Amino acid sequence: MKVLLIAKTLTKGGSATGARNLLIALQSAGMVVTALDAYEHHRNRKYVSFLRLIERIYERIVHNKSTHCMKLGASTFNLRDLYFQYKPDVIQLCDVSANTIHFGDIADVGCPIVHRLSDFWPYHGASHYAESTPKQPSFSDFLLRHLIFDGNNKPDLLVAPSHWLADRLSSENVEVICNAVDIPPQNLNRCKPGGILRLGFISTDIFDERKGIQFLPPFLDAVHRDIELHVFGRLSRGKTLLNFSNISVVRHPPFSPNELIQVYNSFDVLLCPSKSDNSPNVLTEAFSFGVPVVAQSGTGMETYVNNYMGALIDFQTPSDDNIKRFSAILEKIISEYELFSNTARNFVQDKLSPHMIGSQYKNLYLNLLRLVAVD
Repeated sequence: MKVLLIAKTLTKGGSATGARNLLIALQSAGMVVTALDAYEHHRNRKYVSFLRLIERIYERIVHNKSTHCMKLGASTFNLRDLYFQYKPDVIQLCDVSANTIHFGDIADVGCPIVHRLSDFWPYHGASHYAESTPKQPSFSDFLLRHLIFDGNNKPDLLVAPSHWLADRLSSENVEVICNAVDIPPQNLNRCKPGGILRLGFISTDIFDERKGIQFLPPFLDAVHRDIELHVFGRLSRGKTLLNFSNISVVRHPPFSPNELIQVYNSFDVLLCPSKSDNSPNVLTEAFSFGVPVVAQSGTGMETYVNNYMGALIDFQTPSDDNIKRFSAILEKIISEYELFSNTARNFVQDKLSPHMIGSQYKNLYLNLLRLVAVD
């Protein structure tokens, strides 16, 4: 089976990690994949690159960084031309940005098109994190509908990596397939924390409000043991790390994919307090290295965090009961650390391996192709 995979980027940020992992998964299931990277495609085309830059500057200044609504000139890729050039059996979209494709081309492509999502764009409007379609569309929603996506030309199927996202999408044509994660080649046995408990927090931008580091202080200050908080990411100019009453904060710079072993070996438990993250790659990566995770409840992470892999808690509600529960969760993880670590690693191997996820996509593609053949 030939698959044409189109991504906004395969190199930069969390969406790139998700797209790369899907590429590996499809290849692991025996599919022949041609991968196209919109960022790389227009990087050496100065005119197109300039248009994409102007679009992003406008979106950030007039709207915000989670809004995509502008398209100046043609889209980066022409779906119809790509279909005739590569003749794929299926086209797989990965978190395409507002200007990556023209959705109007979907109706003219002669093969099934599947769109893997990490958030709600563009199906709830111009914002990535709008959990429902706005009752009163904003100007950015108006631009989106007139320039990029009018709501009519949808792909044959949407794939959501969590039940939380699937349940909120304004579409009936949704399947849930979890994110694949690359399995570390070596078996990494982790030891029960002794002495100082090392907690981890990872974000491209440490103070990105969506990631939730601002919710941690009341929870960590109430823990009655020595703690180090290891913070990975970029610190914006003029920002300083949070102050804790009795906690040592260790700052680390952003890291590359080949540094994952060192990153996840530097702490014992990962904290994911984000309310907006549907299924962050850091969560599944942590599991693959045997690191338990304490994650924000009421998000897509509920699809991944089960008993004896970590726990869910509402970091945004610092009530006495929640704070006490957080401390109790940490003590339970520490007391049964080997069980938590092994359960997390086994979950990844059994449920999220590239071959497992790739096989689920292959079955999905085959079902779509059967429907096309019947029609």
